[in-house]
Formats: sequence, structure tokens, C-alpha cells
Amino acid sequence: MLYDAFICHASEDKEAFVRPLAEALANIHLSIWYDEFSLSVGDSLRQTIDEGLAKSRFGIVVLSPSFFKKGWAQRELDGLVARQIAENQRIVLPIWHDITQSEILKVSPPLADVVAVNSTRGIEYVCKELAKKIRPEESPLIAARDELIRYGQEPPVISDEWWIDIIELKETDFSWPFISSRRWIFPLPHRGYVSGRKRGINIAWTAMQLEWSDAAENSEHYKISQMTPPEIVHDFVSRFPALSEVCHQHPDYLAGYVPQLLLPQFSGQFSSAFDDLLEKSVIEHAKEAAGGSINGTALTIDGSVPLCDSEWALRHATLGNYRAETVANKWLDGMGGSFGARCYEQIDYLVWLLSDESAWLPKKIRDVLLLGMRDWSQWARSELAFGERRICLCVDFSAPMKKRERHFSMTQAPALGFKS
Repeated sequence: MLYDAFICHASEDKEAFVRPLAEALANIHLSIWYDEFSLSVGDSLRQTIDEGLAKSRFGIVVLSPSFFKKGWAQRELDGLVARQIAENQRIVLPIWHDITQSEILKVSPPLADVVAVNSTRGIEYVCKELAKKIRPEESPLIAARDELIRYGQEPPVISDEWWIDIIELKETDFSWPFISSRRWIFPLPHRGYVSGRKRGINIAWTAMQLEWSDAAENSEHYKISQMTPPEIVHDFVSRFPALSEVCHQHPDYLAGYVPQLLLPQFSGQFSSAFDDLLEKSVIEHAKEAAGGSINGTALTIDGSVPLCDSEWALRHATLGNYRAETVANKWLDGMGGSFGARCYEQIDYLVWLLSDESAWLPKKIRDVLLLGMRDWSQWARSELAFGERRICLCVDFSAPMKKRERHFSMTQAPALGFKS
């Protein structure tokens, strides 16, 4: 494991200063080698300390009258100084505790010449000054690690190759806006060419998006999609604090991936956000209609201007006046393109709508989606014989959705114009 800093101190200074300092540094998510944190019963004391000295980026040295009386503490300091010389960079971070510069000068002139922070300024001040050196703004991987920890993640040490994999993914699968076929992807913070802390935040969110995207794709029962019961969707979102946050920031993307949440009875914590977006859309379309616009008139049931954008149709009391196939199209494809909602074949969605497994949908919505699918203009000939509106099904119920039993029913088909 790689540590941010090793704390070298005399045991006499532990109670009053070193332990509170170590805890304060840990609270700001710095990885600290400190004997009470890092040593366990049975550990080889010398070996464990030597590993800490070798694998810490910095050495915090608490200089005090007691420190200079301790051969062990000075041996640790010697190890840090040796590293500093060999690596040709400043790694020793001294703290003066109950000691003056003139007193240090008498014992170790080189140490007296190094800028130090004085413990008389208080733990909070000392912690802040150390953090400036240990975690500078220009360290993107450290910023990425801290961001992941802030959201309850447990990232590997910065030396782990996992970080290289994440960065490679960020430059390929998550290269905005040209991303792969992954679903449940949202705009990354600080997009474009950024450096330092902003780049680290971007890397962290790439890692978190990868985690919940994989989880959505490999859910225990089936993919998190339009066919997932709302309560399971809400549970899924709540599993990832960062996902919950980004869904509130980008409710339009959420509605694209799981449009069933647009139905008021299923919206839960996102109800207000959806209401606001629908209201804005209704106002914009009313202005267009008043201005004589003909935009979208080919998509409505009566040739009038739609009452809202198609992505909010499922939330509108009259489905935005859209034709059934338009509603079904938006339900199936979401935002489309790289951010499309579709994760199964079109025929699988139709089979699901005709099966008992979609019974949790309100009957009105279920019927509209079925009618829209029936009138779909993009069916392959092998799937629909358009003249007779006949469904040609050859269904393997073990695929494509895993680990689930499917109870197919065609009881609705005749009434909706399908023949089985």
C-alpha cells in the first residue's frame, strides 16, 4: 500500500498532539502511516515501519525535546533524509512542537534551516498547511481518489494499475460526446482538456459511472431498463450516492433510460424535477403554437402542434397529444444515439408488453405502447407481416433476459389488432 505520509514522532508527544493530528489528516482522506493506525498484533515492528518509510510519499516529523532523546525516532528521520537525498526532492515535512528554532539549531542545524509549521498554531492550521504540500491542486490522481472516497468508494492505492485502466476507459468509452454503447452514462464534470484537480474529478466520475453502468447491465434479474419495475429502479439508483446526485442534476437523461419514472405514481424523489421540465416544455410549445409553428404536427393525433416535447409525453395528462407510435418510439429509444435507452431487441419489448410481466404498467399506458409498437414503421419483415399485422414470434425464453421465468400471454393481442 502507498501512503501519503509517514508520521515520525516520540511517544511522549502522542497523546497531546500526534494522535489528534493523525486523526485530522485521516478525516480529510489522506492515507497516513501512523503506528496506532498501521500496526497490528503480531506485526514485525521494524519491518512494518521500514515499509511505511519506503512507501510514504512524505514524512511528517514532529520535532520536540522528546524526539531528540529517542534513538528510534531519529533512525526513522535518517531513513526519510536518505530517501530525500536519493530522490532529490523534499519529502521531510517538519513540525516544531514545544521547541524553538534555536533549540533545534543546537541539535541539528540542517533541520533548523527547513521551513516548518509550529504546533502552537493548532491542529486545524497544521493539518491545512500539511495538506497544501501533500495534496497540491496539480495532483489529479489524488483528487480522483479523494472524490471517490467522498462518495463512499474504496479505491485502490494510486500505484495500482487500476487507475491506468480507468484513464484508458475515459479516453475511449467515455470520451464525450463520442462514447460507446454503455448505458446509464451522464455528462462528466469538467469535460474537455483540463488538468490538476478538475482532471482528477473527471477521472473519479468516470470510475463511478463505469461501476453503476456495469451494475445496470448485469443486474441480478435483468438489465435496469424500461421493463424494470419502478421500485427496483429506485433501489438501484439509491445504491450509488453519486448516481442519485447526477440523476437530480440531469433528470432528462434519467427519463431517457427509465421512462417509467415519468409516470407520476412512479416518480418518487424525482417528481419535482420532472414536473419542472414538463412545465417548461409545455410553455415553450404553447408559444410555438401561438406563433403559427407547424413543428411536430406530423407526430400528433390531430395534426396540431404537440403540447410538450416527446421525452415528457408519458408525464403529460394527454401524452402531449402525440400519436401512439411516437410515444412508443420515445419510450423505446430514449434520447437515442449514444444515450439510447434500448438494451434489447425490439421484438423482446413487444413480447414483454404482451406478457404478464408488464402488468405493473397502468393499463392506459400499456395499451398506448402496444398500439404504438403495432403501428411501428421499422419492423423487419421477419418480425411483422404488415398486411395482416401478424406477429411472427420464435421466442427462446431463456434469452435474452437472464435468470428470469417469463409467462407469455397473448390475451390482449386480438383486441389490439394482433394475430397470434
